[in-house]
Amino acid sequence: MSYPQDLLGVAVELLRVVPETQATLRRSVSTAYYALFHLIIETACMNWPKPQRGRVARQFDHKRMKEMSAEAAKKRPGAHAGLTVVATTFVELQQNRHLADYDLGIELNPEEVAFDILQVEDAFAIWEAIKDEPAVQDYLFSLLFNPRA
Repeated sequence: MSYPQDLLGVAVELLRVVPETQATLRRSVSTAYYALFHLIIETACMNWPKPQRGRVARQFDHKRMKEMSAEAAKKRPGAHAGLTVVATTFVELQQNRHLADYDLGIELNPEEVAFDILQVEDAFAIWEAIKDEPAVQDYLFSLLFNPRA
């Protein structure tokens, strides 16, 4: 099992902890986001020679990934439907992770956390089917480089 899959499994297990606490719910959201974050990075790094993959992986920036994902999530004519779903999920989960990690004034509920995890599970399945498509490869390029260059 890959690291992103392991993280997703941990997110699911944290949601199942009884009794649930705000700590386990918050960690579940955060871990689900990081599962998707690392899935995207892992795919992008497969385009690089193996000795350089670790260094390339450390170049990804959450802010840029959110910006480029928000751009990819826009529903335009001819937009790649699968990529739109994955990119939308990335943006939403990053926002939810920020709330879970930093806004202790809100209380998370298990249903919302379960929905976040389901979205990530769906994104994983879609990603597996589309990750080699040209539009997705262009998206991966945009996460590190100016796509107009």
